[in-house]
Amino acid sequence: MEDNTTDNRAPDEFVRELTRTQNRLYGFVRCLLFDPKDIDDVLQDVNVVLLRKHDEFEMGTNFWAWASTIARFQVLTYCKRLGRDRLVFDDSLLELIALDVREMGSEIDDRMEVLQGCMEKLPTPQRQLLSMRYEPDSSLRLIAESLDRTVGSVRQALFRIRESLLGCVQQKLKAS
Repeated sequence: MEDNTTDNRAPDEFVRELTRTQNRLYGFVRCLLFDPKDIDDVLQDVNVVLLRKHDEFEMGTNFWAWASTIARFQVLTYCKRLGRDRLVFDDSLLELIALDVREMGSEIDDRMEVLQGCMEKLPTPQRQLLSMRYEPDSSLRLIAESLDRTVGSVRQALFRIRESLLGCVQQKLKAS
């Protein structure tokens, strides 16, 4: 039996790239729009366009540059549609903001990579304590109870860990 349907699904590698950049795309759109509903609508439109145009992207090239360009155009299109209904930014201002956000995005990625490297150098107990602190519904009191420590000692340990990470990140960024 022959299948006459065209397989228009995005390749797995493309979907992985798209998934990896979702938070960054959200942040990018959020810098250009303010209403959470508008942000969600535009991000959904961006994802639809990215998936529809997946065959135009050349794997191995800069996915973020391609995706953020599409996101920028989707924001501009959305703002033009809303232009009659409410106050929106001028296109040239949106372009300037988008350019700044795109440039900051790669800097943030670099810093996150450095931070990850610094975190890997922490002793296991410190990494575990830091991880516990950033779990959902975490509190200093709960962590202190689970470790049989005082809240003050947990707070101080976290302060020292963060201070150590900050020093490590600053040193690595200065060296590069």
